[in-house]
Amino acid sequence: MKLKSFPSMLAWALVSGVALLGASTMTWAQPQPVRAQAELQYAWTQSQWNFASSAQAQAYAQADVFKRAPLHGVKVDRQGQVFVSTARLVDARVPATLNRLIERAGRVTLEPFPNWGLHALNRPDGLRNVLGFAIDSKNQLWALDMGFAAGDVEAAPGAQKLVIFDIESGRELRRYPLPDAVADRKTSFLNDLALDERRQLAYISDSGSRAENGAAGGIIVLDLQTGLSRRVLDRSPLTGDDPDRPLFVNDEPALPGQALRVGINGIALSPDGERLYWSITTGDAVYALDTRHIRGDAQPPADLEAHVIGPVRIGGGSDGMAVGPDGQIYVTNITLNRIQQIDPTSWGVRTLVEGPEWIWPDTLAFDREGNLWASTNHLNHAFSGQMQFDTAKPNFRIFKIPLGHLN
Repeated sequence: MKLKSFPSMLAWALVSGVALLGASTMTWAQPQPVRAQAELQYAWTQSQWNFASSAQAQAYAQADVFKRAPLHGVKVDRQGQVFVSTARLVDARVPATLNRLIERAGRVTLEPFPNWGLHALNRPDGLRNVLGFAIDSKNQLWALDMGFAAGDVEAAPGAQKLVIFDIESGRELRRYPLPDAVADRKTSFLNDLALDERRQLAYISDSGSRAENGAAGGIIVLDLQTGLSRRVLDRSPLTGDDPDRPLFVNDEPALPGQALRVGINGIALSPDGERLYWSITTGDAVYALDTRHIRGDAQPPADLEAHVIGPVRIGGGSDGMAVGPDGQIYVTNITLNRIQQIDPTSWGVRTLVEGPEWIWPDTLAFDREGNLWASTNHLNHAFSGQMQFDTAKPNFRIFKIPLGHLN
């Protein structure tokens, strides 16, 4: 591991309070100057769908499935339509795992994308459990299916996949099965993806959080022309969880009585596709790697690790990540209720937004106007069953953050 531009980083540390190279003496809970104002777009207390029948709606309500159907990812297409993922991590009966968000009479409702049928759990070619997804420049939606749902010991053969849809028609354009050699059906947790459209490559973060004794993290490199894929930094300390930095959320343990061990999570590319970034959930690190090292021939693991830049310490665990058109890096901090901005040249870390409404900021995405979108979900309470639904206070929020004024 190495950290580039160390003198400039040290200067940033002195003025911004960011800890470097494992320093543990900083007080991270101190409020930081915020650089942007977030605009609340949608908020709701429990997820509701535009059900195909009243019987379906009644079954959903009577079984209390809504208590185990949190919001996760958010993306915006070029028409301004908002899409969200509702992963089947806590309950396999979540009605649909990928949705178009619609608002009727001030009420948020979810519409399964592309249709109800594809979300049936008994459908072999269906979408079983989507957490991460992307929308490309052609307005195509890329759904990353983890393949397993709550209660499954392992994913079914062929269930771990990347599926491309035309948003306008809902038609499936292509799918890429992820073989067992790159995604272990018992341990993989296919979390997020970054697309290099020019080179026709996809980079997938596998958190490996279903493995025993720590996260079996790794990065999958998928050639979109050939369909061939390979795994790099497999079970590396640079993609695994950090046992010395357990995850806390808003001063609470992520899971009462047990450790939540999640390695690599958010993943993003520089605008030119030359550098890959990723964040760690159980830990406090952001890493980078020039993609030339993983686009070509395979390198020995130790040689590849030597090319990794980092760790850049952000002071808490992270979930989502995005890179702006200007190359600035944006990362969620689920420990400190913040979204942070990282300069890719100086590696300085600054707070973009923070506050009590930012408990577990999950996913980040840019719209075509250059606004940053973010979802929040207090996910630790969804996992532990502590989320409250008999209140008007929203559990789930989607924000838009205009960035045009930032320098």
